[in-house]
Amino acid sequence: MVRGTKSSSVDDFAGRVLACTTLNAVRDQVRHEIARHGYTASACRAFVATERGIESRVLFRNWPKGWAKLSDENGFAASSFILAEARRRQTPFTWLEAKQARSLTAAEHEVWESALAFGWNNGFVLPVHGPGYFATVSMASPERALDLRPDTRAHLQMLALLAHDRASVLARGMAPERVGVTITARELECLRWVAAGKTDWEIGEILSISATTVKFHVDRARARLGARTRAQAVARVVLYGLY
Repeated sequence: MVRGTKSSSVDDFAGRVLACTTLNAVRDQVRHEIARHGYTASACRAFVATERGIESRVLFRNWPKGWAKLSDENGFAASSFILAEARRRQTPFTWLEAKQARSLTAAEHEVWESALAFGWNNGFVLPVHGPGYFATVSMASPERALDLRPDTRAHLQMLALLAHDRASVLARGMAPERVGVTITARELECLRWVAAGKTDWEIGEILSISATTVKFHVDRARARLGARTRAQAVARVVLYGLY
């Protein structure tokens, strides 16, 4: 493993990545920087809410051609336990930490074995969450025992976040789409209290309206959002960035 001394600070990397004008330039800056820590591949993938549903978009990736072909042809993204873990985590984690936290399905095990076959034994992943938006910045390493002392972990986290932020700016249309849904301020207010676990009666007491009126607003909002249940309506409000 080629180790750097971190003389290339986060500030230096931030300056270089902010100067990038293409996604390939961001990819190259990430590739150069993470190599100092023993990582040989990286990728940034985003999942964006659109009128057609959730769409997956690759912002950048530095993968061997063979792995890119294998992954795309076999739909590894849909079976990756790394992505599954990233969806439920807020903080960075390693591949081995994710693997130890779950029992792999047959499809997930296939992805893991395929990664091992390419010489990757561990990796570092940063989840990024936002309204109607989810993304990951992942790095792969041939080393199983990564150097993840607190300062190194924080360094990699900042590098990944800076790279994601610049890539998302350069990738036009990466922001969640407004899906043409409009609900009233009162409907949104009621749904927020539903999300807090309040009953119609409790919401009515808080807003000084009747429980029947609360139910009317919640049902109207649910219909506008195309949701079958109250829980689904709340989820869609969050997904669409209305919450």
